[in-house]
Amino acid sequence: MSVTTEDIFKMSNFKLHLTLEEAETEFSCLMAKIDPAEYNSFLTFIKKHWILPDLARGFNTIGLEKFKLSTEDFDSKEYILDDPVAILNSIAQDIKERIPFDATLPSENIISPKSGENSDCDPKITLHVDEFLYTDDDVDELVEAGKLNRYFCQSCGSKNVKPFIYISHSMSKDGLYHIFNNMLPALEGKTVLDVGSRLGAVLYGAYVYTDARKIIGVEMNEEFCKLQSDIIRKYEMDKRVEIMHNRIEDTEDVVRTSDVVILNNVFEFYLSEAAQIKIWNFLRSNIKKGALIVTQPRIETTFSQLDTGIQVDSWVRPIQSNASTSEDFQFFASDKNDVNSTFTEIACYEVL
Repeated sequence: MSVTTEDIFKMSNFKLHLTLEEAETEFSCLMAKIDPAEYNSFLTFIKKHWILPDLARGFNTIGLEKFKLSTEDFDSKEYILDDPVAILNSIAQDIKERIPFDATLPSENIISPKSGENSDCDPKITLHVDEFLYTDDDVDELVEAGKLNRYFCQSCGSKNVKPFIYISHSMSKDGLYHIFNNMLPALEGKTVLDVGSRLGAVLYGAYVYTDARKIIGVEMNEEFCKLQSDIIRKYEMDKRVEIMHNRIEDTEDVVRTSDVVILNNVFEFYLSEAAQIKIWNFLRSNIKKGALIVTQPRIETTFSQLDTGIQVDSWVRPIQSNASTSEDFQFFASDKNDVNSTFTEIACYEVL
């Protein structure tokens, strides 16, 4: 026999209104009763069902009229101001309403790589699904609703099918949490540079998760620059976040003064191999000693397919991530067993 949330409330003599102190006490008591081995799974459950934008949906499943809410009830700035997850979810929803579903613009010149691990991204079988905007759960729901397909038929009318290739040009919200909480040290007083900031996901993540003094996004597409600027103004991030409409090779002073440089799959789909090699050598010459570089994919992966002439071990040294032991990250992971495998191609380096 299934038990509804309403049944649970009735059986537990549920008190409708708790003070913050009472709620904290009850939650602490509940956590004390849970097997420590199940802490992360329980926190993942809370994240999945009760944190924005799922919070309103969770209340609505209770079936009590008193709890009938809509997502509009949680749109106020006061509610989300101090909740990084809620802020990022709200920003993602705003962006979804302003750009096409695949998060690409006609003004972009996306190039299918001719070599490397993404050389199989034939436009005919590749779908752009932005990970900052759509989680794995979102994708599952879209597939179930018939709005997105996972497979294509190799010969119409048969069962000879293959999966579509999904590609994202943004960092996922879980990835952002991983970078700024597990990979990087405290960034108070530091400058963070995102090369090819596009939708601005890395900028928003740096803002909500760090105390970086300056967060700079360099983006060559003017439409994306306007989108980022609008989001930054709406969420009052403009005191620390700056957007530069430029090519990275024309921002030498910014590159030289940045303490953290983030490169998320930034060149492969937009530049020829010759242009990529030129920019990597520009970065090699201008990123200062002691600065941290965060890349996806790993520099070693990129350079194995790109003849830059740069010796990786003479330029940077890898910094070990804490992802394998971090319980905090697992709060946001859909499956704690996938923490290590999910982000193996995100790496952090210190410039020598």
